[in-house]
Amino acid sequence: MPAGTRLFLAFATCVALASAPLAAAAEQGVTADSIAIGAFGPITGPAAYIGLAGRDGAAMAIKEINAAGGINGRKLNMTFEDDGHSPAKALAAAKKLVDDDKVFVLFNVAGSNGTIGTIDYVKEKDIVMFVSFASAPGVTWPFAKNLFRGGTTEVPRYGELYAEYIVDGLKAQKIGIISGREEYPKNEGDALTKQLQKWYQITPVKRVEFNIGDKDFTPQLLELQQANPQVIAFFGNPAEAAIALRQAKELGLNQPFFVGTTMVDQGLLTAAGPAAEGATGFALIPLLPGSSDPAMKAWRAKWSAEYPNLPPNRPNIFDVLAYADMYVLAEGIRNAGKDLTSAKLIDALENIHDYRVGPIASPRTFAKNHHIGNLGLQPMQVRNGEWVRMPWQSKRPSDILQRYQ
Repeated sequence: MPAGTRLFLAFATCVALASAPLAAAAEQGVTADSIAIGAFGPITGPAAYIGLAGRDGAAMAIKEINAAGGINGRKLNMTFEDDGHSPAKALAAAKKLVDDDKVFVLFNVAGSNGTIGTIDYVKEKDIVMFVSFASAPGVTWPFAKNLFRGGTTEVPRYGELYAEYIVDGLKAQKIGIISGREEYPKNEGDALTKQLQKWYQITPVKRVEFNIGDKDFTPQLLELQQANPQVIAFFGNPAEAAIALRQAKELGLNQPFFVGTTMVDQGLLTAAGPAAEGATGFALIPLLPGSSDPAMKAWRAKWSAEYPNLPPNRPNIFDVLAYADMYVLAEGIRNAGKDLTSAKLIDALENIHDYRVGPIASPRTFAKNHHIGNLGLQPMQVRNGEWVRMPWQSKRPSDILQRYQ
């Protein structure tokens, strides 16, 4: 063989060997028979009721999906990290899952407080993150190709629905607001305040704040009492809302309370008792876990068989949200095909329209220009100690999607 030919073959072999690892390299977290999902949320701290439910709801969905054969020949494997409801801990959890555990996709069951700590990192790493609970605006605005919002909706949409319901539904012009200082309740209070002014030229007669974990709301309630609002909007956690509702009754505040979405759950009724009677709010799911609807009763039976020894007030709305959203993510992975990549997953999710796992969940729809999966909420009121669906419907078109055009 001529020397020139031998040299050419040797060079070609080196090039082939050098490029072989690149050609054979698999997408991070994807093997021939498994897909690694990294999940995080608070399973300790004041919002543990969110993360524990998110973890368990997602795990039950994964177990069902795997039992049915998995997705395109692969089983789903979830690694879960506690974020303690802290932005710094959530960032550490996301970094561990992506950089050390090498997961393919992140499934976020954190609250807004933890979520905001991860957004910049997730954008930088260009990994897909599916957010089930957090309503923090930064998840979906400014638009990022790799961030998706599932069962919750964007905070400005909360503001639209809250303002319309309070003014048009409850016929209130004088509104008082009591909200926590952390990310989620502050955002909802801000959104309601902004939308009241934008749509109705109404400024709240009084807005007061509290810290997460507070046990005495007497000073804030006395300020609201002096302002004499027709409706009091409360944004915080169920434990805080229950105390505030009881103390309001003790102080003689008989105005109706409107509460944020996290409080439209059985847990608030258990903690607040008769003081919750008449409270209204919006549910993130069409059927609450305590509903007598056959679809929810059947789902609860499955959940109880899977988790027979968990405490009262479980499952809660976050069990249902995470369960449904894991199925949405799985549908996207399935539609992305056997040759799974992040780019194909994004494309598949963007082509999901009106997907729902069943009557227990709201339909999810994404688009190329926005990743807000749910724009609708269900109005509810406490009547005779139970959350009851209200017939009220929004009549105002949302302004939210206009900015994505």
